[in-house]
Amino acid sequence: MAQPEEMYQCQNTNCGYIYNPDKGDRKGKIPAGTRFEDLPDDWRCPICGGTKKCFRPLAGPGSTQEVSCPTPTKGEAPMQKYVCNICGYVYDPAEGDPDNDVKPGTKWEAVPSSWTCPICGASKDNFSPEE
Repeated sequence: MAQPEEMYQCQNTNCGYIYNPDKGDRKGKIPAGTRFEDLPDDWRCPICGGTKKCFRPLAGPGSTQEVSCPTPTKGEAPMQKYVCNICGYVYDPAEGDPDNDVKPGTKWEAVPSSWTCPICGASKDNFSPEE
């Protein structure tokens, strides 16, 4: 039976699919027993089509339960999050986008204009402030 740190959950808006290595992915023709790390790079979420970058482990480092957002200090407002109008990805300044050279703590205004959504490739112009 797979442990929580071996199972990964899709973080796309309104998805939440959990990849369980004990089951594999019938739709993607991934056999049971295939670890998430061993999935092909072009594998997609069978529910929403998100890439492997959309997933986080259920437990352990980088998990969905890990607290990654620092608590604002007294008098400091939390940084504004931005949502991709195409796929629903949420850019959180506290997390940044380290896979694309945007360090944690980078405010939206400081994200390079050449940066694109890590999920669907949309430009910064396709993002709106989260309400």
